Amino acid sequence: MIEITKSEAKKIRDKYPQVSISRTMKQNSNRGKRYCSESDKYLELIVDTNERAAEILRQHKKYNMRFYQN
Repeated sequence: MIEITKSEAKKIRDKYPQVSISRTMKQNSNRGKRYCSESDKYLELIVDTNERAAEILRQHKKYNMRFYQN
């Protein structure tokens, strides 16, 4: 799970309405955090605004390139 902002959550939900985004502090205090699964299709949408997402994608691509080489 990766922490995301409110605007990033909206961007992901616009493209994938059925995505599971968990939120802590269900009250209307705006102190809660939002978390999304580390799936590549979600991370690619927020890679420009989330440094952790960019790092995870680099690791996934590095592993996949090594895995598919002959």
